[in-house]
Amino acid sequence: MHAQPTQMTKRLFSVVAFLVCAVHAADWQPLPPLPEPNGGFLSGVRNGKIVIIGGTNWEGGKKNWLSAIHEFDPAAGKWTKFRELSRPVAYGTNLQNDTTFAYLGGSDGTQSLKTLSVTEGEKTSVQLPALPASVILAAGGTVNGKHVLVGGTDDAANIAGVQCSAHAIEWTNGSWQATNLADYPGKPLAVAASAVVGSELFIFGGMNYDSAAKAPSNSVEAYAFSPEKNIWRKLQPLAVATRGLTAVTLDDQHIYLAGGYTSDFTADAVIYDVKSNTYTKAKPLPYAAMVGLVKLDGHVYCLGGEDKKQSRTDKFFRIPEAELLK
Repeated sequence: MHAQPTQMTKRLFSVVAFLVCAVHAADWQPLPPLPEPNGGFLSGVRNGKIVIIGGTNWEGGKKNWLSAIHEFDPAAGKWTKFRELSRPVAYGTNLQNDTTFAYLGGSDGTQSLKTLSVTEGEKTSVQLPALPASVILAAGGTVNGKHVLVGGTDDAANIAGVQCSAHAIEWTNGSWQATNLADYPGKPLAVAASAVVGSELFIFGGMNYDSAAKAPSNSVEAYAFSPEKNIWRKLQPLAVATRGLTAVTLDDQHIYLAGGYTSDFTADAVIYDVKSNTYTKAKPLPYAAMVGLVKLDGHVYCLGGEDKKQSRTDKFFRIPEAELLK
């Protein structure tokens, strides 16, 4: 016969079960996968939902440029297609504020798009002829109403064409205006991480071009930019040169930086402390890739991305942002 568990044993089982649940709760939670494998998409929040726009994937050695807008409703736990764009778009710059998600630049697979696009209703885009050609794979963000665009190239395949230029797009005198800003003070760059905290845009890492080796070169450089003062300031560099990493602002002091490509695709992550100008090791991503990161209602969502050369993933996870700050 089996001995009956004692009261102490029952309590021990309860403690173990609680700890297992607690550990599980701290992990990234898998969610319904993206509608299709995707990388290079635009992502943000619209009307309380996660939105992804366009992107790219690969099939049979062929690169596909995508034109759909998809939304994920956290309450319903499912994806729906919002609508189809008139042309594909990928490798643009996300622009998110408290009420609106928009995107700037990018490519349709044949040419750079010098447009500012808003995802409200049926609005599509506004042409911005004053923009430079280098609007693909640029860094940027919205700071006090100004949409800032930094670096980039004129073609996703033109890694030698990366730039240092910076521009601001803002609504002035009844129309959108583009103005030149102080150039990025580091090496020309693309696929860098960018996030806004307070009145500054923070940029980390990215890809430079090594003209001697005729190859991409990952960067450790980090800078913060004040559009109001039109001044850059140098930050503590990254510990590991990384391109394609992604940044998301957690609060008014911390930025989560994760993923990207070092000598291979990585899931590693750090927290950058704006006030102390330091990095600390953080909970890694649930998989290694150049991902999209979006914050909504106390959670950080990790979406798709490039996980191997000529490959995209449809993986989708989330985690309470408080867990990333532990």
